[in-house]
Amino acid sequence: MFNICAVLATLSLNVPFMNLEPEEVTSTTMKYLKTVQMLEKGLPPNDVVSMLKKKVEVMKQRLQVITDIRNPHLKKRHWDLIQEALNYKFIKDEPLTLGLLIEIDAFDKSEEMMEIAGMASSQAALEAILKKVVDASKHVEFPVLPYKDQKDVYIIGSTDEIQQLLDDSNINIQTIQSSRHVGPIKTKVEEWAASLSLFNKTLESWINCQRTWLYLESIFSAPDIQRQLPVEAKLFVEVDRSYKEIMRRVKKTPIRNGTQPGLWETFEYNNELLDTILKCLEAYLETKRVTFPRFYFLSNDELLEILAQTQNPLAVQPHLRKCFDAIHRLEFAVVEGLPPEEEIQFTNDILSMISPEGEKIGLGKVSSFFFFFCLGFYGLGITHTFY
Repeated sequence: MFNICAVLATLSLNVPFMNLEPEEVTSTTMKYLKTVQMLEKGLPPNDVVSMLKKKVEVMKQRLQVITDIRNPHLKKRHWDLIQEALNYKFIKDEPLTLGLLIEIDAFDKSEEMMEIAGMASSQAALEAILKKVVDASKHVEFPVLPYKDQKDVYIIGSTDEIQQLLDDSNINIQTIQSSRHVGPIKTKVEEWAASLSLFNKTLESWINCQRTWLYLESIFSAPDIQRQLPVEAKLFVEVDRSYKEIMRRVKKTPIRNGTQPGLWETFEYNNELLDTILKCLEAYLETKRVTFPRFYFLSNDELLEILAQTQNPLAVQPHLRKCFDAIHRLEFAVVEGLPPEEEIQFTNDILSMISPEGEKIGLGKVSSFFFFFCLGFYGLGITHTFY
């Protein structure tokens, strides 16, 4: 049987407001409203049903304000706004009831309550997004890989995951900054925006530094290049030491290295030195090409491969065809008198030229003027042999 007393108790004005669950109140109110409609159809007109209907309809009108004021995201700053909107200061030990809210006309301020509750929910959502960014940053770990067989020398591996995390975090921060409710956490958000910006440009500078360092490391590890470019070799040693030291520190603590104080500035300085070295290297290669124009047919890497092995006459072999269409390779004299078990060794003497078709032109036993000429060290006449 329908319990009228239970309904009236539920809708009592003295029920502690903070004990109300908005969803439960809404569900109960709608259930009672449906019941009242059934009673109106099933019973003769009477004052009890009419009174109950009025109470239920009034409660229905108050549901939105109840839901807004019971918003779980309301904080002290929001309650201060509520008090200001209601022109009423809640007393600490004073019980908050529906009766009190009616007395201070809270239900006449539905738009203000909705605005404050919406602000609280929006700010809570922004704080959750910021927490996601903060938590993600705590687990950023650089992939550190050993470099070749060198002891205590490391490089960073793929940074795709880190870059994706950075991109996602930047989007989240921009989303927070674009909200009109960012106020309470604006300072913290700006700090994180600056931190992410530093991380992003540090990572970019880091990758550029490593890429150039890897390229030049293989070049300046050759004694011949060090001898030919002593100033640039000295600059590279400075960068080399700096980069290896940074990577040793990263190896020990691979988490959250992108915002270390001074790290970006160090990479920027190293990149400036590396750019200087690259320009000097390019100018040096140009002098070699001017001396021997056929070197223009070779890429920088191919020319450097030759220059890095000035003591090895065979270094020119893979590149002969690009310099001379009719020469496939050179035949060098073999060192005589070696034990059979030892690997064959070649002298600097050229015995013949061999064309792509296998034709051979004997040169007798010519000193490797050709080889050294190609390296820009010696003279001119040898080229006439090839016409």
